[in-house]
Amino acid sequence: MNRSDSIVRKKVEFQSRGVQIPGEYLTELETRYNAPSVRTGRIVLCLESPAGDGELLPAFIINGKRVAASPLHLVKNGRQYEVHLDGGKYADVILLPRPEFYNSVTASGIPAPKLAVIVGPGHLRSVVNQDCCYQRAGVPCKFCAVRYWWDADVVKAVPDIVSIVEAGVREGQVKHISLTTATLDTAGKGLEYLVKTARLIHSKVKVPVMLEFEPMADFSLLDALLQEAKRAGVTTVSCNIECFDERLRPEIMPAKGMIPLAWYIKTWGKCLDIFGKNEVFTVAIAGIGESDASLIKGIEMAASHGVMTFLVPHSPAIGAVYEDMEAPDADRMLSLYAKAVDIYQKYGLDICASRAGCAHGGCFSAIKDVARFGI
Repeated sequence: MNRSDSIVRKKVEFQSRGVQIPGEYLTELETRYNAPSVRTGRIVLCLESPAGDGELLPAFIINGKRVAASPLHLVKNGRQYEVHLDGGKYADVILLPRPEFYNSVTASGIPAPKLAVIVGPGHLRSVVNQDCCYQRAGVPCKFCAVRYWWDADVVKAVPDIVSIVEAGVREGQVKHISLTTATLDTAGKGLEYLVKTARLIHSKVKVPVMLEFEPMADFSLLDALLQEAKRAGVTTVSCNIECFDERLRPEIMPAKGMIPLAWYIKTWGKCLDIFGKNEVFTVAIAGIGESDASLIKGIEMAASHGVMTFLVPHSPAIGAVYEDMEAPDADRMLSLYAKAVDIYQKYGLDICASRAGCAHGGCFSAIKDVARFGI
């Protein structure tokens, strides 16, 4: 196994198994490092790039119930942190320092980490609204714990988010942004608030922005919102299907799973018209009951329409219906990533070319790392 194999696999193992974090480290992690939600099981651990260029590969880890059985443990060795496996060192890890802007409080009295967090070097992410209408109606997506995504305000005021973005950009900690939302009971399903946020950000600072959303019935409204998003500095978009398996979608997503595939295809086409090649994505989750064949078939279908699938492993989160489900293992994820990358190459797509958001930052998945370094 060469060095690139080792580092990519380690990232995948972190996200598959979770990493146990001793309670005595929590205060230091919160106050000195980029770990404002470590007490709710969220932490970013970085590995040095196998290219030897000083770049960091971020792994956003969601420690749910499964972490209690994980053989991976965070260990402090002097002033450095390591991850140990079965009592021996498995990997050196780098924790991003706590940015100064985390100490900011908005005019309305909201601390910065309740509004947006750094999920990888230069990458700021905010879930603008975490109050999902599907959850309130009793028909949530079973893998989803958006209300508990991190220790945050559930509903965030746009000016508050923007003030934190400004502070992060001034400090040099924010180079690109991703904005997402729970599904709202509005005509735009929440996309209108993402666009409003992007527009106000663009009026203050100029950084690439990615938006994540779901299809809507009104395609005229969709077109208007996406055109406005483009003018507001949005470079990258992701209309997220989550599961390609038509048999499973209604079971796993009792409400969202009823959205016709044709709506996704039409939405992806509109996104490509506006944002262009290598800037349009969908998200699919591996490990929620689907077969490898259905995933690969779906990834190829999306790629044939010019859309890349940002494939992520299911990280069973506390608060989700599937909080007790096992996560997919590293071997499965590495195999799926390699097959997906081959499909992108077949269709002339480059997952490393996107300018913003999770696809650019790579914190939630190792698919970009596999594209760059192999497995």
